[in-house]
Amino acid sequence: MFDAETMLDRVVAGEMPVDRVDAGLAALDEWVAIHQALAGDDQNVLTELFRDHRESGFGYWEHFPADDAYDPRTGARFYYHAHDPAEWEHREHGHFHLFLPASNEAGFAHVIAVSMTPDGRPQRLFTTNEWVTGEQVVPAAALLERLPAGFEINRARPSWLVGRWLTALVALVMPQVEALLLARDEALTEADGAWPAPAVVADRTRHVLSECELDMPEVITAWGRYAEGLEPG
Repeated sequence: MFDAETMLDRVVAGEMPVDRVDAGLAALDEWVAIHQALAGDDQNVLTELFRDHRESGFGYWEHFPADDAYDPRTGARFYYHAHDPAEWEHREHGHFHLFLPASNEAGFAHVIAVSMTPDGRPQRLFTTNEWVTGEQVVPAAALLERLPAGFEINRARPSWLVGRWLTALVALVMPQVEALLLARDEALTEADGAWPAPAVVADRTRHVLSECELDMPEVITAWGRYAEGLEPG
């Protein structure tokens, strides 16, 4: 298990760029508003995602939506994988895969995956090996210079709220995203410095390259405390 530093420590220590701090503060308000809206209808992110598909259901391990949720302005995209309950581990209902366009190329680059509990709570972040999603793997530094601003989803379908929720999530957990992408790159580096390591990329037994637990109430509380410290008086 990869241990990421806490968000508040990174912010207070001045180790996050100003634009990331500003994005996190803006995302805090949106995150809280989305959760209040969902809670008001006794819903969560997953019931919202599948709200138009409760009768027909969905195929386990299939992309949802089938053609991915794609933002034509930013090129960011996501899809969700639901797991067969018989295969659940750690109460994992499924996970979101989040992508940016591959730098200067056609195709897409995987940023992070978000593991979800059956009651719609994010519980873990992880990165995957290149073959898992068929991405064009992009170095961490090239992805990080485009985040969080580059990951923005504004689509009415399958759910505008879920797209905004994921957009806010990325901004709020950038310290973890940074640490996980750097750890992923380390796992993909040969002893002689060659990257990505062919033996690792070809290893079908290695799905996950870095991961950390995620306690979003703790993250939100920390951002809230930081925001309160900025208020005059």
